[in-house]
Amino acid sequence: MHMTALQRTHTALLSIPLTTPPEGPGMRGTVKGHLLASQDLLVESLYNLAPLLDRVLACGLLSQDNYYEVKAETTPPNRARKLLEVLQAQMDEAGASCFLECLRRCKQHYPRLRSWLSQDAAIQRGPTEQQLQAQLSVLCARLGHAVLPVSLALFSGGKLTQYELERVQAAPTLYQQAHALLTTCLSKGECACRAFYSALDSEDQNLAHDIRSSLPAGLPEGLPDLSVESESDEQSFPIAVEETSTAAAEAHTQSGVLQEVLSLLGAVSGEARLNVCELGVVLGLPRWSVRGALLEEVGVGDGDQLQALVDLFLQKTQDAPLLLSRVRQCNVQRAQLSERGCLLLKLLQEADALLHRRHFLQAGSQDGVEQHRETLETIFSFLLWDCVAQTLEVPAYESGRSVLAYVAELRGSEAVDDALLQELEECWRDGGAEALRQAVRVLAQILRDLHPLRDSLHLSAPGGGTYTCHSRRLHRVTRFQGLPARVIRKAGGGNALSLSTATSEQDAPSLARPYPELCLRVARMLELVCPAAGDVTGPRDSAEVTTVAQRLKVTLSQAAFDAEVFDAGMKHRVLALLEYGPARLAKPPLMQLHLHTLSALEPYLQQGEHHSFRFVLECVQMLGGTQLSYAERTRGPVAIDNGMEEVYYFVTSEPASFLVRVCCHGYARECRFEVRKPQCVRLTQHDWANLEGAQGHEEHVVLAEEGGSVWVRERVVGWLDNLQANAHRGDSPLHDQGCSFKVTSHGSECKVKFIYKNGRISASAFTNCEVL
Repeated sequence: MHMTALQRTHTALLSIPLTTPPEGPGMRGTVKGHLLASQDLLVESLYNLAPLLDRVLACGLLSQDNYYEVKAETTPPNRARKLLEVLQAQMDEAGASCFLECLRRCKQHYPRLRSWLSQDAAIQRGPTEQQLQAQLSVLCARLGHAVLPVSLALFSGGKLTQYELERVQAAPTLYQQAHALLTTCLSKGECACRAFYSALDSEDQNLAHDIRSSLPAGLPEGLPDLSVESESDEQSFPIAVEETSTAAAEAHTQSGVLQEVLSLLGAVSGEARLNVCELGVVLGLPRWSVRGALLEEVGVGDGDQLQALVDLFLQKTQDAPLLLSRVRQCNVQRAQLSERGCLLLKLLQEADALLHRRHFLQAGSQDGVEQHRETLETIFSFLLWDCVAQTLEVPAYESGRSVLAYVAELRGSEAVDDALLQELEECWRDGGAEALRQAVRVLAQILRDLHPLRDSLHLSAPGGGTYTCHSRRLHRVTRFQGLPARVIRKAGGGNALSLSTATSEQDAPSLARPYPELCLRVARMLELVCPAAGDVTGPRDSAEVTTVAQRLKVTLSQAAFDAEVFDAGMKHRVLALLEYGPARLAKPPLMQLHLHTLSALEPYLQQGEHHSFRFVLECVQMLGGTQLSYAERTRGPVAIDNGMEEVYYFVTSEPASFLVRVCCHGYARECRFEVRKPQCVRLTQHDWANLEGAQGHEEHVVLAEEGGSVWVRERVVGWLDNLQANAHRGDSPLHDQGCSFKVTSHGSECKVKFIYKNGRISASAFTNCEVL
């Protein structure tokens, strides 16, 4: 009787003994022991079990009861101990191996375990596993259309779970399906690998024979004969060869797509001038998905990052024309970085290059890490010093602080993702070469997020349609009034210092050459704000540089440079000029950053509204189920008609109505003020129906009604006090909504002008919308 390929495979599987072959000390008997011996490290490192638990549960390694037992523990260490206790008590060697594979797939969440997970030598593999591991790449290329019948046979024989079978079937290409199947078999141990070869032999004897005959040198001899008598499938081998060509063609296509994306964006492979994570969001991908891909062993340069983004997009959509169409249509400026952001990443690439030198790539090269750790720590501490200046209202100044001290200080900022800071801390504490490379990737993403070219807003995940907002750039408001531009230019020396002087030579003397003049110019400009005793002349030798550095510290310690008077971030960057001179770190990008500080100081010192006034968008409430995808400040503040104006730009998923909650703060006559008037409240429609009759129609405006709630804003001073009194008598709660305005856009993009005058805020349409 003629049997189908699947029937033949199933028959072959039935011939395999139901009991697992004995596994002596030379095979898989050490997996559980390896986990048990590493329990202290695992308990300490598995501080966030959620990603691992979800994967382990999906693989069928934990029951729902076990899952909830682990979750019921009150502390992360106790949860980790409980999980390991379940592992030792209920899992066999195959289950323990699968658990280890789950842990590997979650390694980006556990930086301390990266080096431990890479040490496969501690767990000896059986002979069939060694064969499959050695032949992994050739099998992925040649398995071809046999992958699904073999997968179904393994599922029928109980070697694959339903989840694992679906994961294989969901892979977009035959090559990726084969890779998913083979890595799953390797994670399950010797018995699963034997079952794979038996199923393959039944499905395609020609390919199985060819694979066995190409056994790599160095593997144990005497591997069991896994052949099974069956009919020959003569077309399998040609199909596998054809699939190899198909995989190569797909790789060639992806390479062509990447080159076109680079061309459309004007990106240069080795440079870092884009926030590729933000670009992925613009192209329609979830932020968490893009960030996860970029942090998974991807280089810092735009070329590597865009390669990962292209791969992710094509993996999800299999639609290269769609990707190229969206890249052509997107506003690339949303993903571009500021000049300072590019320079900071350029300095970080110096650390990345150091970590990829030969002695770092060698196994066990801890000596190489220690040899250059001081340089790495100096680069990291300077970059984090700058992050503190960028994000914190009043950065703390303390010379000689550690990298971890800066990370701890940054935890007080809502502008930096706490998960990134957690991973950065774990990688730095680990201290190994691979962990430090991951620290570079994480810090690169932090820098990209903090330095957009446009003055955009970070939007939180919407809760009930409400997006909380904060500016990616910290705009500090101070009493500083500024100085005439001509006075500043004179003190600054007129001619700009040449960057080529600092970048054309790699030796320390060449890098140090513009440093004395740089310090002198900064000193002269700051003394315009608060003159110091004595006269500063132009130093040229190192002793005079030391004198000017001391003079700068004394100047900046005066009350005229306190946080409420002078921008604390600018002051912090000037102090970095003194803390991180070329004598401490002789890197060209560092000198470029110091020159950028000088070039930014001159416009800051000039007179302007930017010193003492700023609007703040607090949140946006979307109405009707639409989404807000982007917001930025495009103009202002501008003083005009005895008031202050700023313009904001909004991008929504479609024409939409939404409520914008805004306030403003600043200084007037040396006194700080903060305004949220006219005020708005939210109450239930039922309560409003009871209160509306007692309110004058000319004294308020109803902004919106949705989801059983009403938003009402005062028009006349005192109206809200009257409403609150009536609501109190009727036990009707009022929810403060600050100062809110309703925007109705005519398309997916619009601009709104906010105006502050006479102690109150108003808003008007600027382009493509109506404002109430």
